[in-house]
Amino acid sequence: MKKKALVVVLIVFTIAVMFALLLFSARTAGLRSDFALQIQGTSFIGASVFYQAGLQLDIPTARDYGGSGWCKNMKLFDADDVFFDHGVGGEMSILYNFGRFQNGRATFYDPASDYFNAHYGIYAIRRENDVFGWENGKLDVAEIVKIVAFDQEDLVMASLGCSRSKCHFDYEITCIKEDISISGFSDWTQIDANIDTNAPLHQQTKNLIGYLQYGEPPKDYSGEDFPVVAMKGRLYLRYDEPRNATVLYFVIGKSQAFIDQTSRDYLLPIRWN
Repeated sequence: MKKKALVVVLIVFTIAVMFALLLFSARTAGLRSDFALQIQGTSFIGASVFYQAGLQLDIPTARDYGGSGWCKNMKLFDADDVFFDHGVGGEMSILYNFGRFQNGRATFYDPASDYFNAHYGIYAIRRENDVFGWENGKLDVAEIVKIVAFDQEDLVMASLGCSRSKCHFDYEITCIKEDISISGFSDWTQIDANIDTNAPLHQQTKNLIGYLQYGEPPKDYSGEDFPVVAMKGRLYLRYDEPRNATVLYFVIGKSQAFIDQTSRDYLLPIRWN
């Protein structure tokens, strides 16, 4: 009996140690992030615009490309509660991805990485009485850009502790193309822009919810908190009348070559099922 009891104690102790490593070790930050974000996404599925509009999308991730620098799973976030307060109105859900984990944190933090401050994914937006992204039949660029700014400032940077007064988002449209063919539809509009916005680098002073997602910032970083950096961005958008939803594919990264490659490998191949 004593021997059996000892075995049970050892098993419980081993499980406890493994659980503690999962919770607190930098080595398991990527696993911890993926686990938490998949649970979060599951809680959002039923209320998401994707589900409500019947948008079933096949989106490429690192699972589809050997050696990809992105994470393997898309993440789902439903932004209704904060989106309404941003002066835009409507329902919005986001499927998104960021750079994979290395050395206990996402390459999202690494200025030397192509994936520095980078995301790609899809916004799905619904309104009851009008169409998001167009005003009297004309493209409303200012309203569209609010979505990207909201995502960067109110969701990403705020989760890492960047104050409202510190948040920065400025842009210059460099290209607009209409009637682009993607995902079986020929009515997409492409918008390219130069963007000046905050980077995620900062000196950690407390534990924040954003660290569960991206890991903690580099401990040896001693520069300015959330410095403004030059980025590139691209959107592809269309209004789908049967689903009453505006769908926007997006990518933000630090070089035009990165934007072009991510568009080619991860956005243009998206399939609507």
